[in-house]
Amino acid sequence: MTMILFYLYDIHQSPYLYLSSKTNFMKIKNLLLFLFCIGTILPSFAQTSDAEAEAIINLLGVQKKEAIAKLVPVTGKDSVAFWKLYEEYHQKSLATGKQRIKLYEQTAHAYGNMTPKIADSLATQYFANRFGQEKSLEEYYKKIKAATNAVIAFEFYQAEVYLLTQIRAHIMQQIPTYGQFQAAINKNK
Repeated sequence: MTMILFYLYDIHQSPYLYLSSKTNFMKIKNLLLFLFCIGTILPSFAQTSDAEAEAIINLLGVQKKEAIAKLVPVTGKDSVAFWKLYEEYHQKSLATGKQRIKLYEQTAHAYGNMTPKIADSLATQYFANRFGQEKSLEEYYKKIKAATNAVIAFEFYQAEVYLLTQIRAHIMQQIPTYGQFQAAINKNK
C-alpha cells in the first residue's frame, strides 16, 4: 500500500501529466489505484481460463483507455485518427496480454519443479512476449505519427510505456523471485 501511495504522490507531482485541477488528480489517482488492484489480483489466479484472462485484459484495457485519454490530450481530427488507431492497438495487444497472464501462471507452477530447461524456456517466453509488445508499440507509434503527428505519437508511446511499466512493476512486486521462493522454503525446513 505504501508503494501505491508513493506512485500516486509521484504522479501528482509530475508535470508530465498536466493535471490542472484537484478533480483531475482524483480521477487519475482512482484509475491508477484500480489498475494496481488488478495487478494484485492477477498473480493470485491459480489457473486462468482463456475467458477469464480475456475478461481481465478487457477490464484493464478499459481502464487503460481512460488513463491514455488523460495522458494524451488529442483533439479535433487528430482525435478521430488517434482513437481509431488506439483501438486497433488495443485489439492487437489482447493476445500479448493473455500470453503474459498465462506466463505468470506457468512461472508460479514451475517454482515447485524448476530445472535449467524450464528456467530457460520461461525466460525465452518472457523475452518473446516483451519483444512482441515493443514491436507493436513501435508499429503503432509509426501509424499514429503518420495519421496525426510525431508529438501525439510520442505522447502515446510515453503514456503506454508508463502504464505498462507501472502495472508490470506492481505485479512483479507480488511475485517472489525464484531465489526468494527457495530461501523461504529452505528457511521453513
